[in-house]
Amino acid sequence: MISVLLVDDEPVILDIARAFLERHGEFSVTTVLSAEEGLALLNERGFDAVVSDYEMPVMNGLGFLRAIREKGDHIPFIIFTGRGREDVVIEALNAGADYYIQKGGDPRAQFTELAYKIRESVRKKKEVQPPAEHDTIRSKIIGHLHALETQISMLKAAGVTPSQEPLIRECDSHIRDLLMLFGEHK
Repeated sequence: MISVLLVDDEPVILDIARAFLERHGEFSVTTVLSAEEGLALLNERGFDAVVSDYEMPVMNGLGFLRAIREKGDHIPFIIFTGRGREDVVIEALNAGADYYIQKGGDPRAQFTELAYKIRESVRKKKEVQPPAEHDTIRSKIIGHLHALETQISMLKAAGVTPSQEPLIRECDSHIRDLLMLFGEHK
């Protein structure tokens, strides 16, 4: 199930969007009436995606998006708004929005598009991790491999029985191969 944080200052829009998105059991939607409430909720728990209106009092959707991105959070973010000016679309996409959907027209088509864009943005996020996450994962793997090397050296120093030698050699070989893949071993 995809968890969605839906932010809009119009309760009717929140109710309709939640009902449409949750009707097939694919989405779990949490709604809030302001960007400030959305930020507070994002600090408390995780979501798979955020859908936000653009025009809201105090902090608009772009301010909300920027606040999320400034924290280094790359959660999929969709602007869902009645405002359709080209400059707002460009600004939203440049600020890191994944999609921009204009409200209005046929509700069924509009909410079907919204569901599709949520699915797509979550799928893309799972496919491609940001480079910083790759570096962190790489560092952790290399650290674990070096720790295993140390443990095997300690085992060798303590004395290995003839029956343990093939296992130790095989572990050494796998660790060396993995470290070479990461460019960490000669």
